[in-house]
Amino acid sequence: MSEIKLKKLADYLWEIPQEGNMLAPARIYATEKMLKDILADNAPQQAVNVAHLPGIVGYSLAMPDIHWGYGFPIGGVAAFDVNSGVISPGGVGYDINCLAGDTRVLSAHGYTRTIAEMEIDWQSANLRCQAFNANHDAETKVMGYLKRWPNTPVYRLTTDTGDEIIATADHPFWTPDGMIELRRLKAGDRVARYPFEGVPYESPDDKTLVDEADIARVLALHNKGVSGNALAQILNQLKERQLLPLRMNSPQLPYWLKILGYVFGDGTIYFNGGDGKGTTWFYGEPEDLETIRADVVALGFTPSRIYSRERHHRITTTYDEYEFKRREHAFKVVGSSFAILLAALGAPAGNKAAQNYSVPSWLFEAPLWQQRLFLAAFFGAELSSPRAFDEHNYNFTPPVLSLNKRESYLEGGRTFLEGISRLLDGFGVKTNTISHRREQTNKDGSISYRLRLILSSQTECLLYLWGRIGFEYNRKRRALANVAVAYLKSKAGIVKIREKAAGAAVALQAEGVAPQEIYESLASTHVNRRFLERSLYEGRATSARVGESFMTFDEYRNEATLALGESGMVWSRIIRLEEIPFNEEVYDFTVAHPDHNFVANGFVVSNCGVRLMASSLTRDEVEPKIQELVKALFHHVPTGVGSKGNVKLAQKELEEVMTKGAKWAIKNGYGDKDDLEFIEENGQMDDADPNKVSKKASERGRPQLGTLGSGNHFLEVGYVAQIFNARAAEALGLFKDQITVIIHCGSRGFGHQVCEDYIGVMDKAVHKYGITLPDRQLCCAPVSSPEGQSYLGAMRCAINFAFANRQMIAHWTREAFSKVINKAPKYIGLRTVYEVAHNIAKMEEHVFEGKQMTVCVHRKGATRAFPAGHPHIPEAYQEIGQPVLIPGDMGRYSYVLIGAEGAMEQTFGSTCHGAGRAMSRHKAKKTAQGRNINRELLEKGIYVMGASKGTIDEEIPEAYKDVSEVVDTCHLAGISRKVAQLRPLGCIKG
Repeated sequence: MSEIKLKKLADYLWEIPQEGNMLAPARIYATEKMLKDILADNAPQQAVNVAHLPGIVGYSLAMPDIHWGYGFPIGGVAAFDVNSGVISPGGVGYDINCLAGDTRVLSAHGYTRTIAEMEIDWQSANLRCQAFNANHDAETKVMGYLKRWPNTPVYRLTTDTGDEIIATADHPFWTPDGMIELRRLKAGDRVARYPFEGVPYESPDDKTLVDEADIARVLALHNKGVSGNALAQILNQLKERQLLPLRMNSPQLPYWLKILGYVFGDGTIYFNGGDGKGTTWFYGEPEDLETIRADVVALGFTPSRIYSRERHHRITTTYDEYEFKRREHAFKVVGSSFAILLAALGAPAGNKAAQNYSVPSWLFEAPLWQQRLFLAAFFGAELSSPRAFDEHNYNFTPPVLSLNKRESYLEGGRTFLEGISRLLDGFGVKTNTISHRREQTNKDGSISYRLRLILSSQTECLLYLWGRIGFEYNRKRRALANVAVAYLKSKAGIVKIREKAAGAAVALQAEGVAPQEIYESLASTHVNRRFLERSLYEGRATSARVGESFMTFDEYRNEATLALGESGMVWSRIIRLEEIPFNEEVYDFTVAHPDHNFVANGFVVSNCGVRLMASSLTRDEVEPKIQELVKALFHHVPTGVGSKGNVKLAQKELEEVMTKGAKWAIKNGYGDKDDLEFIEENGQMDDADPNKVSKKASERGRPQLGTLGSGNHFLEVGYVAQIFNARAAEALGLFKDQITVIIHCGSRGFGHQVCEDYIGVMDKAVHKYGITLPDRQLCCAPVSSPEGQSYLGAMRCAINFAFANRQMIAHWTREAFSKVINKAPKYIGLRTVYEVAHNIAKMEEHVFEGKQMTVCVHRKGATRAFPAGHPHIPEAYQEIGQPVLIPGDMGRYSYVLIGAEGAMEQTFGSTCHGAGRAMSRHKAKKTAQGRNINRELLEKGIYVMGASKGTIDEEIPEAYKDVSEVVDTCHLAGISRKVAQLRPLGCIKG
């Protein structure tokens, strides 16, 4: 962080001066002791990045619990003018889910690179992804790149086709129920795979493929450019599009390779006899032609619309005369520069059947991934589709590549197919001999022949053909090939099972085991008694094959693509999901596509607050029963990743939760109306708009209402250990040794999905409104824009969901206390002291430099801290200020503060929100190895229960900063004042 320049303003306040394109300085609240660790993180740079956002008012602020987050730092605060400023999902809160560094990511051009090696040039990446609603694959730009140590456990997922991926527990995978976090999945569940694997990326060299001399030579061949200024015009047109010279490493070459391959198949180049004007036609299905048109546009040319017409055909063959009609679809590109460049690359012009041509020689020197683009586009036009045959429909017919040639050009056709065979050999695809047969008599009396290159139907060759090369510009064949690859891999897996069983049977027989016992011990779905008998007594001349119980290809395709259409995805079943030790950094992308996904190792992959409750009970009354009480709380409050609540909601009820928040919970019997007065916004944010919430977010949120969740979310029973401000403590109803409860949780997967949905929206808005960002993770939209207003409506739904969630947990907490303490709730007196939101953007009135203004305040991992007399705090606290609740770690202490006037003057009414992490979850788990954290805490008098040992290890006290240092900094800065310290007795963790 040497580039960060700090100016000391006070012992607790530092400023990064405004420079470059910053629109305001950045300020960090920290003591000198804390500053060293803060600067070791990337969070200060994020605070600087925030200062670049349009309409920022005053400063980009960072509280002393600052640490790295998505876009904005956690512990970051920023206010934006409502008229000229922006709103950003990254400034409210968003979690990151990551993959192992060696995960191979599929490019839109069909090559793969590890996600780790993409760190240098991810900005230029274009990835294959899925358009879920449209049921087809698509492309997406990368908007952001993340590299960090994992904060959650890391798992290895293995499918029934033998495919694996390593990812953090919170990484979502596409399932029949939408995007589901990895840790919520289990063996037997289905996940979506995109079986096409492509080929590894290789950097092309800068060899020149086409230069000015090549253009002049090709023009002369077609009697163009000899006189006049045609040559100069074409050269200028190509140079304007940065297409001359065209090199092997030119960014446009991948598009030319696909178009070139297709022209060799279902395309035609003509040069008019009169003026020599070049025209290129493309024939195919409308949806595929649209893809080609998009690539033509990407190269800077203007294609025509797609024309459709009925064509009448009459063909005379050796066998008979055929007459038929069919609807033909085509478009054209009129322009000599386009046609000439294709011809210069080696494309034949004119009637391809009546001329000799070969595979362009330069293509043999190109990297495999570039060869693949040419072949895949040519195959999209000319190669037969995957088709199963035989009586069981288990095996595939050999793929066939056909070529029509007039009799005098047969040898030229054979030379071309030999070139294709040579290219295929580089991918591991074997071919058989080239055959030809007389096909038809043409109108001019000439004879046409059909040449056929037969490709090997061996399983390995088919996997390489369909899995490494595949099809471009033919969506149906591409989708079918993906299913065929998955089928072949599934079939190979069953063969392995049968071979293993056959070997085991022979070994058991040699040990003297009775045949009946062998049959009983080894028989399974795919291994029957007859198979084992043949293995023991008849021997096997060939390797094992799948049995009759195995699905036919058609049956497999129907099941594996259910609801997936022609997307190219197939469903695979998880056979193993195991947590693994992992001592490396993990990586992730933010992508531009609104469905926010990409293909990794063949898998399709892609908010909080705190409430303080105080009782009439004392430490002496509760401490002897703390273990029983913690167990009761653990039973009453669902915890952990993927935890589901006990409340079943219809969509209409869920929308009520989105709009009514805690009021909905109380209306439905969860708590008392008295709670509402002591919840920020009285437990309900106005102007929440369920219509701005996606179906996916609703589906994620519906089962999670009334759950604590995981990570740093917790429910803690403690007591008042110290009082620093007697007057404020009395107003809050706090006294020494009083039993308290802290509930820290948020809007669960609902809020996460809302953020995820709108990151895609904001990515587009950035371009729409011409916003320049130093970090794409800061994607945003003007507050007043339709996108900004839509996000505000959806975000308020998430806030209300969180209010309702904490209200329900508070209700169940009272029930657990009543059961264990054996007193009616009114005698326990477990009342809400206050509840504040941690991740939120709100419209507020503030004074800056003497001017009253309305601003949109982003508090990400920060707390509102309004002072005494502010109209937005409860009447009971008007004389002291808004309560501020600062959780620490489960082994030390938490704090109660009150807002101070300094917060209004310095931080737009904001202060810290917690201790702040000092180490990643990965490092915390590593630190906890070989230790019994539960026992260590119990020796301190603190009883802890968690959804798993890993959850507790991730949250060890050392993983957090000392919250007392964070609180003291805020106290010294005058943005909040200390009231009381709370110490834990028991805690439940997700």
